[in-house]
Amino acid sequence: MSAPQVNGNATKDWPFPNPPVVREEYLPKLAIKPWLIPQTPQRVLKNCKVVDPASGKLLDGLKSITIAEGKIVSVEDTRDSDEGVDVQGAYVCPGLIDCHVHITATPGVKTMLELVKLPDQLTSLRSTFVLKEMLARGFTTVRDTGGATKIIATALEEGLLEGPRLFQCGKALSQTGGHADFQSAVSGGNQTGCCGGHSESLGRVCDGVPQVLKAVREELKAGADFIKIMMGGGVSSEADPIDMIQFTEEEVQAITKTCDRMGNKISTAHAYTPGAIRHAVENGVKAIEHGNFIDEPTAKMMAEKGIFLTPTLACYGIMARKPFEDFLSEVGRPKNLEVMEKGLEALKIAEEAGVTVCYGSDLLVSMHALQTEEFTVRSQVLDSPTILKQATTNAAKLLKHEGKLGVIAPGAYGDIIVLRSNPLEDISVLDRPEDNLLAVIKEGRTSMSHIKGL
Repeated sequence: MSAPQVNGNATKDWPFPNPPVVREEYLPKLAIKPWLIPQTPQRVLKNCKVVDPASGKLLDGLKSITIAEGKIVSVEDTRDSDEGVDVQGAYVCPGLIDCHVHITATPGVKTMLELVKLPDQLTSLRSTFVLKEMLARGFTTVRDTGGATKIIATALEEGLLEGPRLFQCGKALSQTGGHADFQSAVSGGNQTGCCGGHSESLGRVCDGVPQVLKAVREELKAGADFIKIMMGGGVSSEADPIDMIQFTEEEVQAITKTCDRMGNKISTAHAYTPGAIRHAVENGVKAIEHGNFIDEPTAKMMAEKGIFLTPTLACYGIMARKPFEDFLSEVGRPKNLEVMEKGLEALKIAEEAGVTVCYGSDLLVSMHALQTEEFTVRSQVLDSPTILKQATTNAAKLLKHEGKLGVIAPGAYGDIIVLRSNPLEDISVLDRPEDNLLAVIKEGRTSMSHIKGL
């Protein structure tokens, strides 16, 4: 009795006659993870005008960029003999980085109340649409500040999902009555959302040192790249005014010291006011989200201590106009207008004080489609090179990926966008991707291209 053949080699213990033969082309699909995509072969882009965000200038002359095994191998002057894809003098920029997203706050609902009632599995499935669209807008890396998981990040890394590289914190940590407590306020607010619900998908509630220790340890064990702490009032949550300061000193220190001891992870804080920001920084937090009411002394303190700031400005205007004017509750709408009025002034104060400022959008539901509007909003008070740096090299520092992200140089990831216009002259070209974005390349793989040969 013969055994089945795999590439001509007989397998053992085959009890039947006429053994099947496994054809060679089927072997990759028999792997444990058959979706894994092999590295793309070497590719060259030539006649590139290379944008260098760190210097705020173009590199001298036209360049040829060689990418192999997902990374940039060389950036050299283009020669007549160079083979490769000719971009014909288009502007080649590092892939964009959005440092404040919520990929599980997906389209499919109209209001915040509907969003927090969605089942987790449905939000995870819908997030695949959000991720694919973000990549198509030129964002090759995103930092999720509440909702995403290591599971989704790994699926992206392995090629099972299409989208940006994902850094995530799991669930943000909130005290009872804090910014990520979306449970009902009736009888103390201990009710769960519908069907298990989404009320604790963006964040989780923990009170007292033992609970916060357990929460931060569980998130880090689950693979969180950083930890987010809700330390002040928020727009979308109903029980906390904007000027509220959340968590005690002991609770915050328990979180930040655990981050230091479990992999030297960065902790970041949702905080609008100087009081909330100082409460965070004085107790070990390394980065701030929003900061709309920041004042000059607080900004200088942040700069001296090397604290990062990720403002999110466009989202407030988006939530105040059609078709999203009913997204927030009656409690949230006036808070939204309150923080919107101060955002641009705070951005200017932070930048002038020397704070390392990063790009963030903080959009929810179908608002994700307006992710690039943040570029145009910031351009009202900052110049284009400064804003581009916030979405590239500054963001790479926050993610501890300097030299790998936000730059076109040997050793960096092959994350590139090709543009019709120069973003150093007018950053708002990034807010019109349909007119200006010619190609998106992540780790050497083309995700979107209007250039022949890519």
